[in-house]
Amino acid sequence: MNCQDAVDRPDAGRADGHDLSRAGRADGGRPALGEGWERLDRRTVGAGLSYVIGPAIPAVAVVAIAGPSLRTVVPLLTLLAVLVGAGVLVSIRYATTRYRIAGDRVELRSGLLFRRHRSIPRDRVRAVDLTAGPAHRLLGLAVVRVDAGEQQAGLRLDALAAARAERLRALLLDKGGTAPPESTLATWRPGWIGFALLSSWTPLIGLAPFGAFFRVLEIFGVEPGEVGFLRDLWGEATASPVLVAVLAVLAVAVIGLAGAVGLYVEVWWRFSLSREPDGTYRVRRGLISTRSLSLEEARLRGLEMAEPVPLRWGGGARLRALVAGVDPDDDEERTSATLLPPAPRVTALRVAAQVLGGPALTVSLRPHPRAALRLRLFRAVWPLALVTPPLAWLGVWLSWIPDAVWVIAPASLLVTLPLAVDAYRSLGHGLAGPYLVTRHGAARRRTVALRKDGVIGWVVGRSPAQRRRGLMTLTAATAAGAHRVKDVGVGEGVGFAEEAVPGLLAPFLVSNSPSASVSR
Repeated sequence: MNCQDAVDRPDAGRADGHDLSRAGRADGGRPALGEGWERLDRRTVGAGLSYVIGPAIPAVAVVAIAGPSLRTVVPLLTLLAVLVGAGVLVSIRYATTRYRIAGDRVELRSGLLFRRHRSIPRDRVRAVDLTAGPAHRLLGLAVVRVDAGEQQAGLRLDALAAARAERLRALLLDKGGTAPPESTLATWRPGWIGFALLSSWTPLIGLAPFGAFFRVLEIFGVEPGEVGFLRDLWGEATASPVLVAVLAVLAVAVIGLAGAVGLYVEVWWRFSLSREPDGTYRVRRGLISTRSLSLEEARLRGLEMAEPVPLRWGGGARLRALVAGVDPDDDEERTSATLLPPAPRVTALRVAAQVLGGPALTVSLRPHPRAALRLRLFRAVWPLALVTPPLAWLGVWLSWIPDAVWVIAPASLLVTLPLAVDAYRSLGHGLAGPYLVTRHGAARRRTVALRKDGVIGWVVGRSPAQRRRGLMTLTAATAAGAHRVKDVGVGEGVGFAEEAVPGLLAPFLVSNSPSASVSR
């Protein structure tokens, strides 16, 4: 029995063999929606085992490469025991989990020794996200995540049949189980793959396979010298180290670039951003693991456009929604706030204008005082000035360190000084209709458009270096996080706060001087 059947059939009062005829009624005796308790899909057991079988594959590969021995077989048997235990736990979870939609509530029961009963009012449901990993897609399943907003813990159903999960989403969001008309704001283009090559994660992606392989060898107690091809490679390295180093760098670069492209395609394949009639923004994406993520417009407090240096050089940007109640430690919630992957900057600005109702991100921003530039130049120089003398001393007194090692610190100014200047040029703030706009950052420039009515407080910060230069950092506190106006003049910053949200900062100002200042 599925949720739609519970809507259509008044006699759907039996689930898992229990009489539910005395369950709560609604609408003058009419059976409540889906009032019968329902199980997860039985195929969820196989999907759960896939999380253990996947990590077991490298272990089997290590045993095959190094050859069977007591050191390798014992960990492998331990891994098999873990696999059996995981199967038992997944089976228990399937057997003890029930859910239902009863009237105006969504309920979930789970647990064997420690029973847990969670309930969410249906009017508190803010989003219903669907996720399907490789194993789930192979088995025709989807994970349903019910988000109840910032004041209520959500529910997670792992897993349901894909068709039932989609009907459940429609039912909880009052879609009546039918596909509503949508307005599409953006769709994925094959040309966007080029932005994957501009990822700053490319070197780490290139090193990851090597690190994982040597970590598995360490777990199984296998010395790298015992592996034939590694022993031959070490011999080549001692004979021609420069050639091996060049080949290693090329291998890391090729793997990194291929991995960055593969990761981009896997995450963002067939991406689409649409706006549903009720104001919910829906993102669909994924190649192997598919995701359908929802974002309620009522929780939207603004947008952030991020432009890391490589992406900015390529004319790209990415767009993220500023959402009230998003847990910064929850990867799923932070991911659901991404409205646009790395894409052309013009596309990001167009989508931002559609979401915000105007071109807030392209408004002309007020520049910051020259003292902010001097502060950034100072921060770029003084750490290197402290490091140079110790490096020079090491070069003189330690024979195995080159005498000219101290040159590294001054040479770094060729990078830090341009970044400091670029960071100053990126600074800006302004107002655009119902939004306040702020921009800062060099290595990763961020432009934020924040709803003025979403600001619940101001935080004024002044470091000793800022006080000497008459600067301050103004932070807008919101339910969607804190957003800063960096290194702005004191008078200008206070005036901007008062202009953006009149009266909020007034109780903390001293107004008996020609220009109001922050009270101490």
